[in-house]
Amino acid sequence: MNWLYFALAVFALAMVAWLAALRRGNWVWPGLVAGLGCLVTAGLNSAAPVRGLLDPNYAGYSFGLAHAGKGLEVTLVAGAIWLACIASALIAASRTRGGALWLVSATCAALLVIIGWPTLSGALRDPASNSIELGEYLRIPGLLGSAILLALVVAPFAIGLVWSARAARD
Repeated sequence: MNWLYFALAVFALAMVAWLAALRRGNWVWPGLVAGLGCLVTAGLNSAAPVRGLLDPNYAGYSFGLAHAGKGLEVTLVAGAIWLACIASALIAASRTRGGALWLVSATCAALLVIIGWPTLSGALRDPASNSIELGEYLRIPGLLGSAILLALVVAPFAIGLVWSARAARD
């Protein structure tokens, strides 16, 4: 099975659900940024939970500071990240305040630690050291990889954390 196609199909379905939530018109721009960041992160993690379940010899999982061995461990770690991101993306797209935004806040904080901190520290230490790897199909190295990663896995979660924590209190 080509897992890239599987991930793209899951991402497309998640995008349709997210766009449907946005159509309700109850969103603000920081929620849009946070939700899009969560949606992209969910897309990057969409094949691993299923692949870990179906392939006990799957090499394992690594996403920033989150690591898992073979098989079910991949499903649990990557699946938890995927579920939190999907739920947070949908909440951020459909709420402007309230208690549900605490999940968005927690997800953004966790992702800032799990993927944002290693990305940011790596980019500050050596901007050419970061890379994006999507399985065995795509690798974006160096400065371009760092710039894309900073835009995708640091900025949206920093914005989302501040916005959702404030909005959840209201």
